[in-house]
Amino acid sequence: MSQQAANDAMPTNNDVSHKLQVAYIMDPLCGWCYAAAPIVEAMREEFGDQLQWQIYLGGLIRESRVLGPRFRDHILAASQRIEQITGQTIGMGFKQLIQQPDCALDSRPSSIAIHELILQGDPEKTLDYIKRLQNHHFREGFSLNETDLLISATDGLLEDQTALKEKLSKRAGWSELMDPLFTQGHNMMTSSEGQGYPTFAIKYRGRYQKIQHEDFYGDPEGLIQALKPVVAEVVSGKVATPQATEV
Repeated sequence: MSQQAANDAMPTNNDVSHKLQVAYIMDPLCGWCYAAAPIVEAMREEFGDQLQWQIYLGGLIRESRVLGPRFRDHILAASQRIEQITGQTIGMGFKQLIQQPDCALDSRPSSIAIHELILQGDPEKTLDYIKRLQNHHFREGFSLNETDLLISATDGLLEDQTALKEKLSKRAGWSELMDPLFTQGHNMMTSSEGQGYPTFAIKYRGRYQKIQHEDFYGDPEGLIQALKPVVAEVVSGKVATPQATEV
């Protein structure tokens, strides 16, 4: 099942048309997605079930890649900037992990696990799982190539782990499984005029529009204030003034 089909198949009710649809295009290995975690949490806390989350996977690293010196230095520099801008902690465990000579990154296994949560149809549990993986990786320094970790992290969130265990056990089929979903996530990003991960886009007045979340990495509350009139308009079904809906 495609990500769009999974999103469309989520349980609906009479109020779904009065929820703001939020497309979250992300990758579990993306440091800037981890940097945006406080933004995600602020949106969830403030707006709750007034939002309908749609989660897409971008495929930042589509095959196993051993880190070279330049890539490692890039990650370390980005980690320092993330801490400075957002206050998000990049743990010593992560810094030690990526400096191991044989450290390899691969978006596929963790994305397979996230997609299994997407298929379950509960975006709140999917977001909870993403948060768990980000903390395991960027704070505690665990590799997201470890399938046992990916499975155990679904405890209490994924009702049946059988399909996930089977998919993760078939390494040769990872690309065939995920490449179409990564392409779909990338297409969603470009169609909403995003330029990288994460991209947040809201379905507003008939089309998906990118949220300029980059302006709020250190100020999630500022984004909440900017979104309030948009959410109010969608929930009420009444059109707000254009000046009040710029995000």
